[in-house]
Amino acid sequence: MKKTYKVLSGFELDGVAYEVGDEIDLSAEQVANLGDKVEIIENGSEADLVKQITEALLKTIRSDNKEALAKMKSDIETFVKEQKELATKQAGIYHPEVQEKRKKLNEYFKGYFAAVAKEDVEALKSLNKMASTKELTTDSTGTPYGGYVTDSELSAEIRTLITQYGVARREMTAIPLTKNSYRANELATDVTVYWVDEGSAIRSTQIVLGQEDLLLKKLGAIVAITSELLADQEIDLFSFIGSRVAEGFAKAEDEAFFIGDGTATYGGFTGLMEADDIEDVVMTGITTFAGIKTDHLFALLDSSHQSVASTGTFFGHRSIRNIIRNLKDDEGRPIYQMPSESGPATVLGRPYVEVEVMPSSADTAAGTPFLLYGDMKKACIFGFKGSMEAKRFDSGMIRNVANNADINLITTDRECIRWTERIGYIRILPGALVRLTTDTSGS
Repeated sequence: MKKTYKVLSGFELDGVAYEVGDEIDLSAEQVANLGDKVEIIENGSEADLVKQITEALLKTIRSDNKEALAKMKSDIETFVKEQKELATKQAGIYHPEVQEKRKKLNEYFKGYFAAVAKEDVEALKSLNKMASTKELTTDSTGTPYGGYVTDSELSAEIRTLITQYGVARREMTAIPLTKNSYRANELATDVTVYWVDEGSAIRSTQIVLGQEDLLLKKLGAIVAITSELLADQEIDLFSFIGSRVAEGFAKAEDEAFFIGDGTATYGGFTGLMEADDIEDVVMTGITTFAGIKTDHLFALLDSSHQSVASTGTFFGHRSIRNIIRNLKDDEGRPIYQMPSESGPATVLGRPYVEVEVMPSSADTAAGTPFLLYGDMKKACIFGFKGSMEAKRFDSGMIRNVANNADINLITTDRECIRWTERIGYIRILPGALVRLTTDTSGS
């Protein structure tokens, strides 16, 4: 209505008066002054506007001309309604630019589906000239390692398969750190108590504490993107890349803390499947993962520390879970229960947590640990300093994917985002975990 008020406030308002001027006998001076008598109220209703104009005219015309007044009011109402409809048609789907865009898009759809039905490859190529094919790469030769963002008219989404990582961060005791390292105390030697005869000396005892140092290591990644891609596409590329980097970091954490072998590949960490301070339960005479039996799982529970009896959890790959789900107890009852709304999947009544980086059924080999049981929160501390950090740069040099050349962000008109985090872990009470391992030789 704001736009309509402005339209009516000038010559057009006077025009309404002229249309009825002959019948209500207005003088030229009265008509000219009519516009000044109407006080335009912003955000008012149509009724308010009609009322104001009518009252202004009432002050000007003869009070006994009821028929002219009725016609005047009708003319004003009609004019206001027409102006409102005109304003509506200038916006939304009625706008000429919008209608033109919709027409082109409809033509594209019709042509696309017709070409698909006819298997007309050339027509598809011609139609897809409207698609955006901006490069997403960190390689200076232009090879599109990151692929393409296609058809910004049809899709503002990059589809991807998501794998659930981050088990170590979730299941271990997570501690935020303010410094680069953390020293944790553990009970190395417990007290000894003695039976003492009457009058005999009571022997001394002592507690021996051990200490474990948790050192933080850095995970990092740099993603370079062309300026055109950042400017032209519709998706929230920064958010998308951030989610992919976060998943990559979570995967690297799980790999280091579960299967790490102490090399630089895993940040120098030795994971739970390789650590020599975790007890092994060996499947005597069985050299393959598929040879697992219910008795082996009971042996795993029996070998665990009594303190984890009520909190113990199985940790293994989903393919190992699929082997276990076929096992039964001595009375023929399945030992595996499917997850429900009230809880996770269970084996022998204890939760089973899938760890994607742990050995799968395809990794079967003699003398290989492949299943964990125990209380991860008691056994391990996961340390981190701050959160994942992201910084954006539009100048400088970065190393390419092949690690054999540098990329100049200025001369190649690119920007990059650097992602980092600092994390680490220690086994504070390794006795809270036990491993199931295949035998080195068969029966």
